[in-house]
Amino acid sequence: MVLRRMVLDWEWQKEYCQYHLYELPTKLRVALVVYLVTYTREGVSLQDLQAILLPPRDVPEYQEDPSLAPSVVNEYFHYLDLSGSVGRSLKLRELSDFLFPPQPKSIELQESWEDATEQSPAGVPRPLLPNLTHLSLALSPTTSSSSSPPHGAAAATPTTVSWRHLLALAAHLPGLTHLSLAFWPEPSLTPNARLATVVSPQTGRTVPYGGTGPYSHSLDDDWAEQVLILRRLSRSLYGLEYLDFTGCGEWFPALWASAGEGDTVDWSGAWGKVETLVMFPGYRLREDADAAETARYWEYVDWARRVERHVRSRRAGKGRFITVETSRRPGEIGC
Repeated sequence: MVLRRMVLDWEWQKEYCQYHLYELPTKLRVALVVYLVTYTREGVSLQDLQAILLPPRDVPEYQEDPSLAPSVVNEYFHYLDLSGSVGRSLKLRELSDFLFPPQPKSIELQESWEDATEQSPAGVPRPLLPNLTHLSLALSPTTSSSSSPPHGAAAATPTTVSWRHLLALAAHLPGLTHLSLAFWPEPSLTPNARLATVVSPQTGRTVPYGGTGPYSHSLDDDWAEQVLILRRLSRSLYGLEYLDFTGCGEWFPALWASAGEGDTVDWSGAWGKVETLVMFPGYRLREDADAAETARYWEYVDWARRVERHVRSRRAGKGRFITVETSRRPGEIGC
């Protein structure tokens, strides 16, 4: 109740309590971020995270006492819920720079190896949340085009969501065990070049400028770019045990497809620890839905079940047991 009242008057609280937020117990600060995500319109901004995770700059004690450094105070900050914030009030690139401050561009050369060893730890910024294990980067359902939107909601691909930036962020998060990418658009490094084409100098044929063309999936069943991006992601996030792909139905086939020569998402190696895959369609099927909408909805569910069978077959009973959570058909009891 107190936190809810606090976030409803957040702008005033953020200014008035700026010298106290950093000193709140970690559990309260974790919950405060969750309440901001839940009860504010745009979610969490970079300024909000700075107010909660960083000390006030004009208090010398915080700068001088190593025990009050952010990486120490935030040592037990394991959960970061940014649902509905990415692509709206928060950009992935600024989040990455905030959580993992870049190293100084120039480092002063020392006269001896001993001096360099003694001074290097102070010159390399520590991660802001060194033990982060749970991260939600779920998009708002009304700002995603990865699956059919709820009735009456406008779908639009968020221009500030980038798989390239996600891959860069993931490289810093090998300890992550739980990740939500709910409602993310299909993996692509050139999403704005989907309709662009170029002439190949080798063959003289017109080919897509990016890795995916407008008919790659519907006519060619080509998921090569998506598979390769997911493989890159898995190599960085090899500790994952839980993955949420709710609302990503349009690209569920990439989770079993091949990019050629046996290159598929590595469910037995890099993502061999994943035990739970959440793959709900991301919206409720309306009672007055037409035949096409109904068929599409249950196709997403069937694809989720196919992913479950595919992962189990790839592990061949030797790895961890996988469970895919998705919608059930009327009358279905269990899987």
